[in-house]
Amino acid sequence: MPGAIALFSGGLDSTLAVRILQRQDIPVEGLNVRTPFDSSGKPAARAARELGIPLTIRSVGEDYVELLRNPHFGYGKGANPCLDCHIYMTRMARQLMEERNAWVVVSGEVLGQRPMSQKRQDLDLVCRRSGLEGRLLRPLSARWLEPTIPEQEGLINRERLYSFTGRKRNGLIALAAELGISHIPAPSPGCALTETTFAPRLRDLLQTNPKATLWDCGLLRIGRHYRVSPLHKVVLGRNAEENDRIRSLWTRETVVQNALIEPESFVGPHAILCGPATEEVIRLTGSLMVSYTRQVPPNRQEVLVRVHHGQMRQVIQIDASDAAQVRQMCHLIR
Repeated sequence: MPGAIALFSGGLDSTLAVRILQRQDIPVEGLNVRTPFDSSGKPAARAARELGIPLTIRSVGEDYVELLRNPHFGYGKGANPCLDCHIYMTRMARQLMEERNAWVVVSGEVLGQRPMSQKRQDLDLVCRRSGLEGRLLRPLSARWLEPTIPEQEGLINRERLYSFTGRKRNGLIALAAELGISHIPAPSPGCALTETTFAPRLRDLLQTNPKATLWDCGLLRIGRHYRVSPLHKVVLGRNAEENDRIRSLWTRETVVQNALIEPESFVGPHAILCGPATEEVIRLTGSLMVSYTRQVPPNRQEVLVRVHHGQMRQVIQIDASDAAQVRQMCHLIR
């Protein structure tokens, strides 16, 4: 039975936080929280194996979309509601702590490392809002913060915790060597929500689709996105891998009005049409697909596409002559 539940991305900070407690013989279980916007799954699994800890993986719920739409504490430079997201994930860690009868939640946060969510008042706020006052330990900066209940009770030796602050990583890398961590995790690619180039996609989704789901959020990380009308968006694969991801994602979706459109008589991008699949918009989507392939000669007037819409499967003929003009008419969501 674990004494601690660690919020665990597999990055350097969370790896160090776990190892610090292991050095005090405290059993730790990692919790990796999945969102549509991060890529921490594989690094977390690898780091957990190297540390020899069990790893629980849980995904955010559909209520996470409402958090994205109306964050209580606002956004950062992108579309990142960092404080709200930290609180949400820490509540998930508290739930697992209670399920496992553990007595502390551990985070790799460093005081002052991230301006949007790791200032002193932010760390205190997360404790209060998550219901973990006295039970949320940040081993890397603990000696700057109030002692937790496990420290006061002698379950954790405060003298063997640390006082890191700020954004510099040299001290953390040196600590990893001291604690016997041979593999220094590469810097995490982080959360897509923090990228200013990604933010317009999320804003477009939330502004145009009041019923957006986690499935819609997952689609944001794939392909080229075109807004073709207030009710319609087209997502085009950029290569064979993305075509496969589009097909796989479509088979898992439950919104029957969305359509999967694939090339029938040429090689090119696959597409998901989000919105009512009228014949007019299907033809427009086909023209967009043609505009991104060299497999259709410029003098060719017609091509065929396969349309999958609910239980319907049909082949439709598309006018290929105006593909370039159609692309110019549609709005590429940057």
